[in-house]
Amino acid sequence: MVDNQRGKPDFYLASTEGYGLETPTRCWRIRALRSNSRNDLMLVNVDPPILYYNLPWDQVVLASRHKGKSVLRIREWPHYVHVTVTFSGSFSDSEFIEDQELESIAWGELYPTEEGARLAVKGK
Repeated sequence: MVDNQRGKPDFYLASTEGYGLETPTRCWRIRALRSNSRNDLMLVNVDPPILYYNLPWDQVVLASRHKGKSVLRIREWPHYVHVTVTFSGSFSDSEFIEDQELESIAWGELYPTEEGARLAVKGK
């Protein structure tokens, strides 16, 4: 468990689209990132890890799906996101990541509470 996961999660990730995210995933912000094409990405720790290619991912990069929205400043819930991973290895302390390093693995939604995420997925 990562140190910043000892506190309350910042939000919960789930997906009404499937992608194996039918159970709410706890998320803790690590830091903002930018890429060649975006300056509003967020690196987060997730628990439980997200399985992709049978590999457990405990860190993912989130990007808002809708124009004019930012995962860095969530004003409305749910907040719709692209969930991405990088096969280039662990994240350095850099705030920059190349677009081609990111691979989209899911469409998801962020919720302020676990119960809200659970109800949204259940009600799809």
